[in-house]
Amino acid sequence: MSVKIKLRGAEYIVKLIELLDARDLFAYPGGAILPIYDALAFSKLNNVLVRHEQGAAFAANGYARITGRPGFCLATSGPGATNLVTGIADAFADSVPMIAITGQVQFHLIGTDAFQETDITGICIPITKKTYLISKLEDAASIFQEAYKIAISGRPGPVLIDIPRSVQGNYVDLDEDWEMKFKKPEASPTYHIKESEIQNALLLLKESKKPLIIAGHGILLSKAWDELRDFSHRENIPVISTILGLGAMEHNDELYFQWLGMHGMKYANLAVQESDLIIALGIRFDDRITGTLNTFAPNAKIIHCDIDKSEAGKNVKTSVFLHGDLKKAITQIPDSRTKENIPNRQQWFEYLCKMRAEFPLGAPDESKFSQITAIKALADLLAPDAIVTTDVGQHQMWAAQYILKIKPNHFLTSGGLGSMGFGLPAAMGAQAGALQNDVWCITGDGSFQMNFQELITCVQEKWPVKVLILDNAYLGMVRQWQEQFYKGNYSGVELLNPDFVMLAQAFGMEAMRVDNITELKEAIHRAHQTPKPFLIHARVEKEESVLPMVAPGTSLSDTIYYPSKTSIKEKSTV
Repeated sequence: MSVKIKLRGAEYIVKLIELLDARDLFAYPGGAILPIYDALAFSKLNNVLVRHEQGAAFAANGYARITGRPGFCLATSGPGATNLVTGIADAFADSVPMIAITGQVQFHLIGTDAFQETDITGICIPITKKTYLISKLEDAASIFQEAYKIAISGRPGPVLIDIPRSVQGNYVDLDEDWEMKFKKPEASPTYHIKESEIQNALLLLKESKKPLIIAGHGILLSKAWDELRDFSHRENIPVISTILGLGAMEHNDELYFQWLGMHGMKYANLAVQESDLIIALGIRFDDRITGTLNTFAPNAKIIHCDIDKSEAGKNVKTSVFLHGDLKKAITQIPDSRTKENIPNRQQWFEYLCKMRAEFPLGAPDESKFSQITAIKALADLLAPDAIVTTDVGQHQMWAAQYILKIKPNHFLTSGGLGSMGFGLPAAMGAQAGALQNDVWCITGDGSFQMNFQELITCVQEKWPVKVLILDNAYLGMVRQWQEQFYKGNYSGVELLNPDFVMLAQAFGMEAMRVDNITELKEAIHRAHQTPKPFLIHARVEKEESVLPMVAPGTSLSDTIYYPSKTSIKEKSTV
């Protein structure tokens, strides 16, 4: 007969988090979560005290992308829980596994409009894979196990577990060896591809003269970059990626033609428009890569492989949909080369090489201290395994364009939701998950001020995160759109900024202000030599525009290229 023990709910829940291999917990305390905080004082978890709950969710996101394990974040009820919502929605949009845990008012007070009560499970239903309210402590283990499995299985994503304070204070009877019996769940394999579907895809591949692979975030989530590279080289099929797919191909692979979309390479966009077969791997065909849907890839049939069946034909008509994990699915496609298509593919590849030479990215002009020259200078000095996070805006696009030498899952950006304030806390989470790697946050003066309070978290945790602020005293991307679509009527975009160097120093960080490329390179060297957090405030040109560009409401065929004098049609719709 097994020996029974009693365990308080809060200790039980903290033990469950430990048994799920959380290691780092990004959290902020409050009344409805205090029993769990009492237990955390005796836990082996690294309990990271962020300075805003949104920072906790973004940090959990960065942690998950780097480690491949779900990120854990914790907040109290009411405003603490609702402050997590943006970060949860961001993880949902970009398919990032996350376990968000919230405290709730006592169970008998739920529904009474009690102090700091919100229906966080209801709020989060549209932005999570599943939400849970633990009403009985005896259900906690099975709920945590199920939540963890759901977060990592199929298309990854966030789940939310809401725990009333009264449940945290209750006691549960357990077998003395319950921890040894607890099993951390494994992801359920997803592979529902029929042989007939493989053969249909094979037939399209054999018939194609201009095939093109579009690699998305799904390649990185399934760790299928080796399979992608082997497949593309065996078949001699060119590859382009989405921004979230950066790192799927080696930057200098001759078959890789960079990324497509609104600010993607003109040659990548034109490749889509001229291709006769698109092999879409782990993408969702969002509007930022398709342009107007009725003009997207007008000559191409579509083979779409994705782990999420709901993506089948959702935005773009698909000829063949392969529903399965990419790591296995790619290897199941037989060799499609024939004596007829081999020369056609070579001719197609050579044509794209000519387009790549005709429409390269603009070379940075070091006579001007612009965001492009600053980012390129940093890119040239980054370690091969450096991790880069960005915020959202012009600097995000330029970072994706000019930081080429990036490993899989080492370029972290908010893609689907486009959340300003993502960069710094995501860098914290990445640093927590990869303590030996250099981590750089590239941010704008607008985005940085969304969550700059997390600088003190870096100092407290002794994380040597490096921050490069590109300060143009504008909300740059919004200003660009107002210039191009609203006749230069700048409204609500000019920023009066603080002294960022003094701000960083007030938080206990080393910092430097730079006004030219020479000073920036010196600052980057100094940052690399500093085993502590470091901030660089770069005062760059005020008015630059990101190019190439596909204007809203237009086609990929209409990609605007510099130094074209052609103005963007004002009839374009936002």
